[in-house]
Amino acid sequence: MLLISALVILAHGSLITVRKASLIEAISCTNQGRDRSQRAKVEVLAKKLEAINPTRRPLASDKLSACWRLLYTTSDAILGMPRPLPFQPRPRILQHISVEKLAAKNEEWVLGGILKNSVVAQLTPRKDGRTVDVGFKQFRIGWVPVNVDPAKFRGVLETTYLDDDLRISRGDKGNLFVLAREGPPVI
Repeated sequence: MLLISALVILAHGSLITVRKASLIEAISCTNQGRDRSQRAKVEVLAKKLEAINPTRRPLASDKLSACWRLLYTTSDAILGMPRPLPFQPRPRILQHISVEKLAAKNEEWVLGGILKNSVVAQLTPRKDGRTVDVGFKQFRIGWVPVNVDPAKFRGVLETTYLDDDLRISRGDKGNLFVLAREGPPVI
């Protein structure tokens, strides 16, 4: 019986490895999601990986608190698509999450990396252990802070897959986010 359990665990681990590699390969040529030609394929691969999520309650896991680098998203707003090219974030978009502090901070660099924009948010966990209500508190355009009312600037984020180095989340507007662990959070 122990041998069968060990084989099942190994097979599950191999399946995760194969599905992660397929997803990362599919998103590698999308310029973080700006190239939309792979969206349907990425969506299917993300759903396959979400189906075997090894962390059912991410908010209860120490894996979620980290600095996460965006690999892919379907959110035009996060990619800065409505903005002129010099003001679109490149090449790094980071999200710091601290479950202990119930806080998040997103960072992007524009104008060739000269200017850093950020937004700080408070997180309110839901009972399912994977979803948070997000209340944005402060936007920073370069060096200029803009405080806002978190009750008016809100969102929802569900972590649908989490392991030691990859996270998949979905937002309340239907957007998909795929992120890689970059290090500890700086909040």
